[in-house]
Amino acid sequence: MMIMSAVVAPPQSAFQQALSWRYSTLAVWTAISLLFVETFSGALRYYLDMAGASALIYLPKIACLALFALQLATAKLPRILWVALLSIPAYAALALLHGASINNVFFSLFVYSPLLFGLLCGRELLEQRRLLGRVVLGLLIASLIGILLDKYTSVPWKGYSYTLGGNDIAGNTNWMAGEADRIAGFARVSNVLAALIAVYCLYLSYFARSYTLWLLMALTGLFGILLTTSKAPAAAFAFTLVLMLGRRFQWSTYLLLLLGVVGGLLLPILSLIRDFDPHVVTSDSGLASFYDRLVNTWPNVVEVMSEPGWTLTGAGFGMFGSTMAAFPVPGMDLMVNCDSSVVYLWCVFGVVGIALYCLQLPLFIRLHLSRDRESHTLLAIAFCLCLIGWTTDLFEIGVANLFIGITLGYLLLKPKTDPGLHLVRPAPETLAPHA
Repeated sequence: MMIMSAVVAPPQSAFQQALSWRYSTLAVWTAISLLFVETFSGALRYYLDMAGASALIYLPKIACLALFALQLATAKLPRILWVALLSIPAYAALALLHGASINNVFFSLFVYSPLLFGLLCGRELLEQRRLLGRVVLGLLIASLIGILLDKYTSVPWKGYSYTLGGNDIAGNTNWMAGEADRIAGFARVSNVLAALIAVYCLYLSYFARSYTLWLLMALTGLFGILLTTSKAPAAAFAFTLVLMLGRRFQWSTYLLLLLGVVGGLLLPILSLIRDFDPHVVTSDSGLASFYDRLVNTWPNVVEVMSEPGWTLTGAGFGMFGSTMAAFPVPGMDLMVNCDSSVVYLWCVFGVVGIALYCLQLPLFIRLHLSRDRESHTLLAIAFCLCLIGWTTDLFEIGVANLFIGITLGYLLLKPKTDPGLHLVRPAPETLAPHA
């Protein structure tokens, strides 16, 4: 008889266990503070500015950066992750060569801090999923209450803006789509609120152990998103529900995942090769904002990128996004937003950014083929964010960045099983619709 032996890790000391517990607790409460601030960002900016403490709104992202730096100094990372992280200084140097300031670089690092935090600290957050789930449920209820307050009452933060450090900042965006008011609730803008509701409902689907609870969660999310009058997030959420219901059908799932990635890639290309009716942009049609992207936004951004010859290399890290609004670079007024994830990545990283966007497909497939509930939940969230990113600057939304980072960290930092051990694989877990 063969006797199998395994190398057992030495037990941790009491100090190591306490340090690990405190780090995990600090990570989850940092994530909770970020979710809270993002959910109430519009109202918080108003009341904090009234109290003369506007800068407090940025504390969660600063904490994200601090924990990322701490984990980076102590964690063992795979080579591919080190290559990705070391490319950030290289693309930052490229942005400086193109005219950006060091302030642009640091502000971009601040914007992406939830993604970096989720990348290295996501496993600690998933280990605290029940605490996080209770908080997410409370924030979802608060978001729905905010929609009702915004819709039926006059909230004081509606359309509020303020000045911080010499920059004009929109605390809440007040705008109309035709005759419909774009409801933002406690958040800054309606499409951000819609993305938050979608992510919260999909995360809570992990805890739904019956069809009834799952259906209730799905209908609640869809109803809340429709109240924001945000069409693209509503469609993205609906297609994600179709993906979750049909996951047992392999080829239809693969086709839907492929369409989710390829669709976002083809839309900006379509805007360049076909002439669309510009009159629809000024009409009261429900497609006016979509046509505005096809006629104006995407072609104009491509033109601005092409004139200096940045189509292959990209503008660099710190030369695109909200950082350009906070610290403008002369002559680069159109580099603030593009309403597309793939265009955003292309503007920052060039053809490498397009490759990064396309890598979503193998990541989706890997999550789909996994047997655990965490993978299936993260697939639903990541796929929904991919679809929302067809017409949204997704990387400017803190909660979206957080869950993108968690998903990437879950895949890239997944612990490997020791080949010398023969472990019994647990029974497959699926989301409630497949139970």
